[in-house]
Amino acid sequence: MRKFLSILGAVLFTCCYLFGAGSCGGAGDGGVYGDYGGVYGEDAGGGEGGEEGAAGSDESVEIIKKPAGLLTAAAWNDNDNYEMWKALFEQGQDSTKAEGKFYNYFTMDDSTWGFTSYHRIKVSVTNDEAAVAGATVVGKDKEGNIVFEAITNANGIAYLFTDTQEGIVEVSSAEAQETVAFDIDNRELAVELSEADAKRNVIELMFVVDVTGSMGDELTYLNNEIADVVDRVALADSETQINLALLFYRDHGDREEFKYHDFVDVTNSEGLAEQQRAIAAQEATGGGDYAEAVDEALEMAVEKQWSSGTSTKLIFQILDAPPHKEAENQTTFRTAVLEAAKKGIRVCPVLCSGADLVTEYTMRQAAIYTGGTFVFITDDSGIGNAHHDPNLPNVTVEALNSLMVRLINGYHSGTFAEPIDWRQEVK
Repeated sequence: MRKFLSILGAVLFTCCYLFGAGSCGGAGDGGVYGDYGGVYGEDAGGGEGGEEGAAGSDESVEIIKKPAGLLTAAAWNDNDNYEMWKALFEQGQDSTKAEGKFYNYFTMDDSTWGFTSYHRIKVSVTNDEAAVAGATVVGKDKEGNIVFEAITNANGIAYLFTDTQEGIVEVSSAEAQETVAFDIDNRELAVELSEADAKRNVIELMFVVDVTGSMGDELTYLNNEIADVVDRVALADSETQINLALLFYRDHGDREEFKYHDFVDVTNSEGLAEQQRAIAAQEATGGGDYAEAVDEALEMAVEKQWSSGTSTKLIFQILDAPPHKEAENQTTFRTAVLEAAKKGIRVCPVLCSGADLVTEYTMRQAAIYTGGTFVFITDDSGIGNAHHDPNLPNVTVEALNSLMVRLINGYHSGTFAEPIDWRQEVK
């Protein structure tokens, strides 16, 4: 696992410092930590912004020596807090009941995006009482039409989202298959299979990163530290195979709208060095308007050569702007999310500075539909511009690199470690 931690630190360093100061909260010209609060949302703390260190100062050198751990972030899983998620779509009845902040997206014809996450079926799959990972789960209406497809996670759980009131769910793994009925009052289903495919010790990880001009440019930090990052990776070891892919995107009309680097096994130094070179070659340019090619990027990412087996599949989409809201873009985005759910790819968006409510809404939909986790950069570190606050109750602010490692380990093992306050890690 030490190998995995080092690899994740290396990748996070390259991604965040590459697109840093004005967006993902990169280190700019050597910002240092101030005295900041450790919670976001209802009890959010505050503090003074980070100070800038002069070029070549001790502060700048210290930051360069730390390839990861400077940025702060928080995570929220809407499937684990489903009643709170549904409340976001409720209409305020009077002055005593606030209207949910996503109510307009739920009701307005031009802003619905076509999601039905207000209606959920939870399916738990076991084999001899053990959780079955990687089982195929297909929901059908009374006429036999497929309404949603998903893959169980490491805990044997799959989520189906459909406003269909009654139908069946077909669950299969290995040669076993079972069918169970659902209706409007029976939407938490338990299925026992007679046999199941074994979970593979493989993690397929893809970073999908907005590299438009608003994401900033910190290539100097990346180029200066790439050799040190490779050295850190070379010192570690792991039994888990980690296949890493990279997709960088901009927007329509940019000279290079997409740049993809296919899956490479980064548990060896050659593979990791190859992906590091790919990251180092990127420039944060282009864009122009606010919305970006988020929908096309996710569509492209999901269509790549993911395995069909029981590996752990994750996309971290790092961005500061939403998809374009035209009907075709909404359709492309929704279709990509549905396809990710069908393939068992958990989408974990990471919102950077500049993100707005539409970005939050669309990316939380991507996360809840695919069984992923919503992540947002916070202001606690004092690095970068102001970040959008989703106002979630008492989440723990963590070091972003540790948060992402915690999520990946959790999705692979089924056991999520408790978050650690970022100030403890600094100490």
